[in-house]
Parts: sequence; structure tokens; C-alpha cells
Amino acid sequence: MKNRWSACCSAALLLSALLLVMPATSEAQDVQLIVRGDDFGMTQGSLLAFEKALNEGVLTCAAIVVPGPWFEAAAELARRNPGWCTGIHLCLVGEWRGYRWRPVLPWDQVRSLVDADGFLYASPGELFRHKPKLEEIDAELRGQIELAKRKGVHVQYVDTHYVGLADYPGLEGVIRKIASDYDVPISGQVGEKNLETMYTTPVEHKKKRALEILEGLGPGLWLWVCHVGIDSPEQQALIHTAPEDIFVDGGVGQHRAEEMKVVTSLEAKSMILKKGIRLTNYRELWKQKH
Repeated sequence: MKNRWSACCSAALLLSALLLVMPATSEAQDVQLIVRGDDFGMTQGSLLAFEKALNEGVLTCAAIVVPGPWFEAAAELARRNPGWCTGIHLCLVGEWRGYRWRPVLPWDQVRSLVDADGFLYASPGELFRHKPKLEEIDAELRGQIELAKRKGVHVQYVDTHYVGLADYPGLEGVIRKIASDYDVPISGQVGEKNLETMYTTPVEHKKKRALEILEGLGPGLWLWVCHVGIDSPEQQALIHTAPEDIFVDGGVGQHRAEEMKVVTSLEAKSMILKKGIRLTNYRELWKQKH
């Protein structure tokens, strides 16, 4: 049993190494894939999952939630792993029941972004009904980037948490200006084609569906957004505030743990090699454009 386990571990590490050094031939460049993990620092469990998925799996980018309770630990991990491509998961909403987040700026400086108790609103709809001021959105999002930089995070891209660029008048302009000022790309806005996510796929079908998606990839630059975690009491306790987004078949912990298993699996690595898919990240893409 011990020899079999050692052989499996050796095979996994070998495949990971091959994926990282796969030559950038013209054929390999035909299909490029960014694998972005969201919500790094949201929970303690996210720390373990991201470290494993980035170092042993096919995850190529990590989006840090600066208002998240475990942000500082995520920043420490990012400092210790300078080879990681880390971005900021720009956050205006905290959607979990009993697990509220505050802005990084003093709440009385961003009153239009918070409720009467100084917490971020629980949904985009609730936030937008309160007519948030664009100048306060700008200040808070810049504050999140600045805090990450002060903690030693190399900010290499930005994306948004639970809010689309076009969801609120003027929001896209604010975020594009922020990205321009910090000279970083916006994930999803550099020509990527979006892959179907595994977020709501039933736990028992996630790996099968992921392999089908990878096998069907055609030429182009693709973005695959994942939410990795571990199956722990902490993560299982997470319940979404929106009834339609509550998992009824396993809970948040099981779903995110299965996504982590998928992106670290031999099957996913083998499929990427078989298809000649070239893994990339926003640091590499931005270097090519400059």
C-alpha cells in the first residue's frame, strides 16, 4: 500500500512539473487556459485548499478577498510563494449568513456601502437599492488594493466578487480606471472565453463534467473560474443569504472540497496534457502585452 501511495504521489508531482514546463509551441498556444480560484482568504479552509491547488494542481491564479477574515493569512502565503499569480477579488458584498464582512476603510467614510451596523450588504441587489456612491466605491476598492500591497501581496490582476461590471451605472468605469492606474488587467476582460463553472454542478458529477469541458476545448484563450476549499465544519457552516443559492446536496464545504480535488486530480492534468492545453495566468499575459 505504501509503495502504491508513493507511486501515485510521484506520478502527480511529475504531471504537475510537466504542465509547468510544457513547451510553448504553436500547437500548444492554440488552446490556452487560465484557471482562476476565487475567495482566497474568505475562510481558514481556503488557505489549505489554495496552497495545494496552486502548488500541486492546475490552478494558475488566486483572487484574494481583502475584507475576508483570513486575508492576512492569505497575504502571508502569497508572500511566501512569489511565483503565484495573485489578484484582488474586489469586494462590495458579504453574502454569508452570520459571517458578515466590513469594508477595509472606516465605515463612516463609506456610508453608502454599508448597513446601519457598518457591515457590507448581503447581496448586490441590497447594495444597489441603497444607491452607493461611485466615489465611495472607488475609495473602498482602492483601499483593498492598497491594504494588500502593504501586506506584501504582488497584485497582478483584479476581478470582482459577486458583482458584474455592468450591474450598476458607472461601476465599470470605476473599475477600469482603477485597473489602469495600477497597470493590471481585469480578469474576464482580456479576450478570454468563459468556461462553464463547476460551482452548482452536483458534487458527484463535478469531475466528470470538468473532464468533458476540458476535452471539448477548442482554440483560443479560456477562463475557468473555480472555488476551492476543504470539507470542514467551518466551510460546511456557510449558508448563502439568497435562498436560491443555498446548496441542498452537500453544503459549501463538500462542493468546494470537490472542486479542489478536481483541479489537483491526475485525470485533469492528464486531459490538459492530452489536449495540448497551455496553462497560463495574467502575469504572463500582461508581460506579452507590454
